[in-house]
Amino acid sequence: MNPTHIIVHCSATQPNWMADKTAVQQMKEIDKWHREDRGWRMIGYHAVISRNGEVVQGREYSETGAHAKGWNNKAIGICLVGGFGSDAEDRALEHYTPVQLAALYDLIKKLQVQYGIKNDNVIGHNRISSKACPGFRVQRWLAGMTLSEATASKPERTKATQSKTVKASAATLAASAGSATAALSGLGEITQYIILGFAGISVLFCIFIMRERIKAWAEGWR
Repeated sequence: MNPTHIIVHCSATQPNWMADKTAVQQMKEIDKWHREDRGWRMIGYHAVISRNGEVVQGREYSETGAHAKGWNNKAIGICLVGGFGSDAEDRALEHYTPVQLAALYDLIKKLQVQYGIKNDNVIGHNRISSKACPGFRVQRWLAGMTLSEATASKPERTKATQSKTVKASAATLAASAGSATAALSGLGEITQYIILGFAGISVLFCIFIMRERIKAWAEGWR
């Protein structure tokens, strides 16, 4: 199979279902349902995500699944543990844990890269059937997650007063002023005027450098 879609499902189980069992044991229980109740040779999903965010693979991703009629030869099926009593218009966090949804998002992104699957082709079972499964609108949730990721990826802008380049310029200016004051105290009046002239030029030069560094900071340099 060369998958073009990803379909998200749920196990339709209570939040505390097999809570004392491992993710592998939960996957094996679903595998048992599919073999004994439906007569399949193995679990129909390609992956199961437990409530603690652990991903357990079922079928190989390149293998035809058994999870959505009419779509099995082109779609990867991912099952979230939970979703009992959910409605198609519910919010994902009403039925699944944050770490579980984060694991789902990460898996979707990896599969998209691996198989070139478009965002529009990542859907919930409720998109192609009358079922509520998985208990939320996957496209709406995915759009929200993508926006959150993009916002979080932008580093907080450093304030001008926190910039290392600006701090360095201020320190240089302060050091120059301190040195000039100490040197002047032991000199004659004319000599002081001459030195003050040179000091003024130095201060103006430092101010110029500081201004240029602030401009550089504004353009993104730190």
